[in-house]
Amino acid sequence: MTHRSMCELGLLPPDNVAVSPAHVSLSGGHGAGVLGAPPGIPAPPYMGYPEEVVSGLSEGYGDDVHGELL
Repeated sequence: MTHRSMCELGLLPPDNVAVSPAHVSLSGGHGAGVLGAPPGIPAPPYMGYPEEVVSGLSEGYGDDVHGELL
């Protein structure tokens, strides 16, 4: 993924995956980019975390709701 401004300036060809994410601006100049899997490709379950990490999510939060959110 490249910085979107590089595509907007014409320095790089358009990246269909990188040009349509959501960006959340936070205080202090921080931000978070939210990307999904490319169209037609399913996202890996739990962001590709190993099973031992996934199985500990609900235990760490104390309920299944927070684990399912990921």
